[in-house]
Amino acid sequence: MSADNLQVGIIGTGAIGGLHAHNLALRTNGANVAAVMDIDRERANAVAQACGARAVQDAAGLIADPEIDAILIASPDASHAELSLAAIAAGKPVLCEKPLATSLADAEHIVNAELAAGQCLVQVGFMRQVDPAHCDLQALLLSGQLGAPLRFRGTHFNPRRGDTIISIKDAIVNSLIHDMHSLRWLMGSEVQSAFVQWLPDRADMPHSARFALAHLTLDNGGLATLEWSGDSGYGYEVGVEIVGELGTAQTHSHSSPAIRRAGRLSQAVTPDWQDRFAEAYQIEVQDWVDSLRQGAPTGPSAWDGYMSLVIADACLRSVDSGLPEPTRAMDHPAFYA
Repeated sequence: MSADNLQVGIIGTGAIGGLHAHNLALRTNGANVAAVMDIDRERANAVAQACGARAVQDAAGLIADPEIDAILIASPDASHAELSLAAIAAGKPVLCEKPLATSLADAEHIVNAELAAGQCLVQVGFMRQVDPAHCDLQALLLSGQLGAPLRFRGTHFNPRRGDTIISIKDAIVNSLIHDMHSLRWLMGSEVQSAFVQWLPDRADMPHSARFALAHLTLDNGGLATLEWSGDSGYGYEVGVEIVGELGTAQTHSHSSPAIRRAGRLSQAVTPDWQDRFAEAYQIEVQDWVDSLRQGAPTGPSAWDGYMSLVIADACLRSVDSGLPEPTRAMDHPAFYA
């Protein structure tokens, strides 16, 4: 990369794409939002105007544009693999929102494309890896104060959005994918098997989901449970609790102050993911820009994106079979240290 500001092209200007554009344009050193693309042209134009960028109509043209140094993919999940592969072919680094792909096979194609290119270009948007609460927990684990980690419990509770009905597949691949990466990162272990149970949102839609529970076994002998809700009834909350040989620890779920007043103890719950992880998203894009200006992305890799989908794939097979299912992964390439 040159000494000049990194010129970033953003594909997708919805909630997360708009947030990234705002952070890159106003809160990130060393980068400019050069161009944005969205099939919703009115929305793209509004984001472009706010960021001092140009709005373009074609994702392939944005990726190929010689004035664009790096690509941020925040388009619908089903497009992530195709766009990431196009960026790799163009030799341009990518920050791809999770999931890396919507199928394990497509994620493997991305890993193989990077291997063929001989360089790490893809970073996946697992922003919890820079969230201060999660980082504090990782530091505690690495200090050895808890001893060897034995059990991971992740909770991921979302408020209902209007009359939206979520499928169990989307709950796993779009939402719990974050928790699958957190599990691998914090426990330093891979998943061996997965067993999923869930409560349908509607009796006439058995593959809809209101609540889901994934039971996982780890290759270090540990256990994990991941809990997901699409209808928390009170707000947005993400938490991790780890049981170790010598003690337990958990993240703080809320950043709001605890208030003792008039005979009550209360604490506000964040309404959505934008508020809960606002700081993490800012740190993520700044770290991404800094790493690219120094040579290569250092955040969660294409391999991390692939391995999260290895877990998701076992979960989806468990949904179909009603039984625990083993994970199936390609051999770990030495390329991904």
